Amino acid sequence: MPEMPEFEKPNEELLKQGWKHASITGGKHLDRTLEMYEELGLEVLIEEVNPSDCGQCTVCFASGNEKMYRVYTRSGPDSGTSSENL
Repeated sequence: MPEMPEFEKPNEELLKQGWKHASITGGKHLDRTLEMYEELGLEVLIEEVNPSDCGQCTVCFASGNEKMYRVYTRSGPDSGTSSENL
């Protein structure tokens, strides 16, 4: 299996703490994504990603001068849901 590009590799320290890598996004979609996970009762953590480090198309982010974020989730105390399934 080919090695993952660096930008796709989640933060290993966060994974050890029970966080699950959910997505990389930004702008208004980031707001909707965070709201959705919080409504599900999940804890949410974001980590800024430099678009120039990404191997995927980032033209929309760059042209809109938007920041990109890696989104992590983990089960909250009242979630009743495992972020493993998201």
